[in-house]
Amino acid sequence: MNWRFEIYEALASTSDLCRSRAEAGEPDGLVILAKEQYAARGSRGRGWTTGKGNLSFSFLMHFVDDEWLQALPFLISVALYEALQGFLPGPQKAEKCFQLKWPNDLLLDGRKLAGILVETGYSGPKRWAVVGIGVNLQEAPVIEGRELACFAEKAPPPTSEICAHAIIESLQRWLQVWQKEGVRVVHQTWLSYAHPVGTRLAVKGRDTYMTGMFGGLDEQGRLLLTLESGEVVPVVTGDVLL
Repeated sequence: MNWRFEIYEALASTSDLCRSRAEAGEPDGLVILAKEQYAARGSRGRGWTTGKGNLSFSFLMHFVDDEWLQALPFLISVALYEALQGFLPGPQKAEKCFQLKWPNDLLLDGRKLAGILVETGYSGPKRWAVVGIGVNLQEAPVIEGRELACFAEKAPPPTSEICAHAIIESLQRWLQVWQKEGVRVVHQTWLSYAHPVGTRLAVKGRDTYMTGMFGGLDEQGRLLLTLESGEVVPVVTGDVLL
């Protein structure tokens, strides 16, 4: 894929700009990075700001079927994990201080370090996905009721541009793995980086709240929640509370 980076000093939202370009017919591979972002959004419409030194970028990909779209969040999560792991000094890589949390968060010592937001739409007959990624490199924002971390707690952080390039390179490798070996190896790798099977957790939906044990993923990437009754419930969407 021909990845093309555009770097801005400040934007309201990298995903909004990327989305407008997608709707105008922009081809695959556009990457938009802002050194500051002041009106971004996370999952479920939550607000988010990005200070200098942290990473906010979005990129555009086109797709043809739902199978590709179901695999995408896991491909990105694994790519993000491995890219950031690559910036840690040798001894800290062995600590496994990072952990993936379903469906789109990366944790550092149990606190949110990075997040992913995937939005989709159409440009004529073409279906596109705009992927927004935010990583707290230099500092963790202060948001009431949320526990956040930054990469600088563990090691000197890379610049936002270097980090974005590393994530895209990692994603490109994982796209090739997925195309050759299928989604099973992607899910298996994601599980090896995530909260272990058997972890007690809760899933909070808009009008629901369920507790149980993490039972892994099904073929579509849905979280499997084992309830106290033994029933296994596939979860399509919701906030996971560890």
